[in-house]
Amino acid sequence: MDMMIEEIPEMRIAYFRNIGPYGGEANKELMEKVKSWARKNDILENSLILGIPQDHPDLTPPEACRYDTAVVITAETEVTGGAMEGIFTGGKYAVFTLDHTEEAITEWWRHMPSDIEKSGLSIRNHPIVERYTDELIRQHRCEMLVPVK
Repeated sequence: MDMMIEEIPEMRIAYFRNIGPYGGEANKELMEKVKSWARKNDILENSLILGIPQDHPDLTPPEACRYDTAVVITAETEVTGGAMEGIFTGGKYAVFTLDHTEEAITEWWRHMPSDIEKSGLSIRNHPIVERYTDELIRQHRCEMLVPVK
């Protein structure tokens, strides 16, 4: 699997949160909510969208798992309309680009830990994040960002 290392800066985000099992319709609805908010604030075009699971599904009951969908915003962007404001912690990330299909993501999860280990890196205790750009969305792809040290 192709992997590149990227130093990602800290970024201000506006986000919406879902609490419940990861995946499925709830995540799709949350993505549409973020896109709609970004469109209303005239920042959707060329935006950077992040999917951020806040809990480990093996350690947190499904009904309590928190998932944030965020758009990166500038210091000048006013956060209104039910969106919450936060900071995406930057740092060193292993970046994998994959097809945005359930099969490709499942396969990636199966192999990612050994790919990280083979590279001599280890995973930091931060969420593994999905990253989307306009171009990636048009290609039905996404990037998975794995925090590493």
